[in-house]
Amino acid sequence: MLMCMTKLSFLALGLCFIDTAASVATWPSPTYDELEDLMMLNDGYNARDFPFPLVPCTFARAPGFSIAGGFLRTAFHDMAPADIHTGIGGLDASVGFELDSTVYIENAGVAFNNSLTYYSKFFNGRASMSDLIGLGVYASVRACGGPVVPLRAGRIDATQAGAVGVPDPKDNRQKMVAQFARMGFNQQEMIQVVACGHTLGGVHSAQHPTVVPNGTTPLGTGDFDTTDSTYDNKVITQYLDGSTKNPLCIGPDVDSRSDLRVFSMDGNKTVSVMADSASYSTTCSRILQKMIETVPAGVQLTDSITPYDVKPYNLQLNVIEDESLLFSGEIRFRTHAVPKSTISSIQLHYLDRNGASAGTIDTIVLGDASGFDDTFTFFGFNTTISAKTSISSFVVIATLASGTVTYDNNGEGFPVQDTIFAQTLNSTLGPLEDTGTQKATIIAAVRSGTGGEPDMSISLINPMTYNHLPTISKSTSPMTKVCQSKYYTFYSGGYDVPVAAVNGTKYDVSVGSFSDSFKNLDLPGIAGALTCSGSGGSGAATTSATWSISTTSSSSTPANGSSAKTTTTQDSNIWTTTVVTAFTTYCPGATTFSQNGKTYIATEATTLTIVDCPCTVSWTRSVSESSSSTTSISTTTTAWVLSATTTTSSATSDLLVRPVSDAVTSATSSSSTTNAGLGSLSASEGVTSSPVSPAIATFTGGASSFASGGNVIAWLGSTFVAAVYLL
Repeated sequence: MLMCMTKLSFLALGLCFIDTAASVATWPSPTYDELEDLMMLNDGYNARDFPFPLVPCTFARAPGFSIAGGFLRTAFHDMAPADIHTGIGGLDASVGFELDSTVYIENAGVAFNNSLTYYSKFFNGRASMSDLIGLGVYASVRACGGPVVPLRAGRIDATQAGAVGVPDPKDNRQKMVAQFARMGFNQQEMIQVVACGHTLGGVHSAQHPTVVPNGTTPLGTGDFDTTDSTYDNKVITQYLDGSTKNPLCIGPDVDSRSDLRVFSMDGNKTVSVMADSASYSTTCSRILQKMIETVPAGVQLTDSITPYDVKPYNLQLNVIEDESLLFSGEIRFRTHAVPKSTISSIQLHYLDRNGASAGTIDTIVLGDASGFDDTFTFFGFNTTISAKTSISSFVVIATLASGTVTYDNNGEGFPVQDTIFAQTLNSTLGPLEDTGTQKATIIAAVRSGTGGEPDMSISLINPMTYNHLPTISKSTSPMTKVCQSKYYTFYSGGYDVPVAAVNGTKYDVSVGSFSDSFKNLDLPGIAGALTCSGSGGSGAATTSATWSISTTSSSSTPANGSSAKTTTTQDSNIWTTTVVTAFTTYCPGATTFSQNGKTYIATEATTLTIVDCPCTVSWTRSVSESSSSTTSISTTTTAWVLSATTTTSSATSDLLVRPVSDAVTSATSSSSTTNAGLGSLSASEGVTSSPVSPAIATFTGGASSFASGGNVIAWLGSTFVAAVYLL
């Protein structure tokens, strides 16, 4: 392929070319599922935003450059060294090691580094860089009005540079044909791949001054056709009618007129067929697919990715008391063929651990999303199920205007694994430490009677650097037993995560062959005591914490020699958990508010009542003060010292209760609350111990007012703790 183009999209038959027959995937299929998300969710609820810099196609970081063209060129240059006879090379992201243009002269220009740097933002253990390069071809062609290029997942990234293999624009016909034959393309396919690659972008004089002499174009670029930001066949029709300005056809460097040599190689037979726009689209869809499916020998790709009609998200179990589990999650429903307006309800019918019918779960609408060609609506659920019988799978029942349709995941049901799961209500991500890390404390719940000891794995992403791809560092460590409830035993593990890596870090908890994997660190800053009952029993454990605040005011010795004044105030407070079945929070504006995994939405200023507690809110307070003074004070300093001790009845736990100083940050950033006013808070009915403090019930400020005014609200897992300092 021609190394002089900013936007070249040449494709080569994969070394392992796989049958293109589409099939409906069975969920879950981790690698497939991640690419399907990136491919389908462009806008709206849960959007992944992969094609953001491609919409509109005319968007450019700098005049004369095309991001879409850069994506196409990166894919071809990565694939081009492929050798179908040896099985070495292909689409494997080796181009990430080949950015030094003094060695790989065909990789001059910014397109490769810019494209790979963008892709690295989406890289993780289920989305390789080479898969993302393939996705870039799909997205760039579709965003610019071209056809759908089928995409498969499962490519494996190279660990070092590959061979030099991109054709040079000065290569003669015989050498050009031989180069493409090595990749797996015959002569006709070579013509097609050049014609399909040279519809976006052009050649830059900065890299190829003999092809586009400096100063001969306003932007230093010679475009392939007059619609350089539209994926169409103008590159062919203008070549055939003699109006082309393509520098690889009519440029001053006669030896570099590679497009002219390629297009005319069979007497214009192939390009004449592609002059029909429908034929051009069909041909390019097929040949670009062949290019991105040219992969090294041994790589197994999935079926072509097509959207699920129904797809679960964020399925989560949490132990909330001895007899109960909280089951929450989301269901994405494809509304392309079944309009949202025709849907009366979406329900889950689930089976218990033994496969017996166990009940039906209702859902609520959370939001809509869309891709290039599909639309979706997300439905959320949050319900309590029996911890004794639990859940093993479910089917989704859609009640439509035309009747009821059951989605059963190809007859398998949608599985739910309950042997081990992250206890997210009690796991935490601590504040930023002086070391530049945040402490992730992960709690895992393991079903009683399960053999083996659980492990926790943390996967950190090492960022991409020039001439080096991003990589993943995985650390695995055993977990320590904390306590147990009636049906589950809790284990704890910790890891110090660099703050720069928190957003991309994933963690897994596993025991034996069971795991709860690919979890995000979107955890609260503070979590409450676990429901631990030792040998059995029921109800939440009762936890009390003694908080001490010492205020010391002191001064320097005055110049006249008089003594300094010292005042010490001791403020000790004890809070004891009480169970409240409901509370009300004031939302000052449009608010999304989460509690116990369920999302509540207020569309305007309102008072929102949350009924799926338990919550803890009772408190007592005592103050003692002593002071000594002399006659003069020149300066005053105040020091606050917070300490906490924890005692737990009906349970044994080594989990720490955090000082309220940490809760100030958590109130605004770690409670899964966006613009939520946490004032005007009151409890209603079901108080089993002390009543709610009036000081809480009458507060009407927002979260920021709490933080600045000395009032603190902190989420402790499924427990809501309100601590009010009257200073």
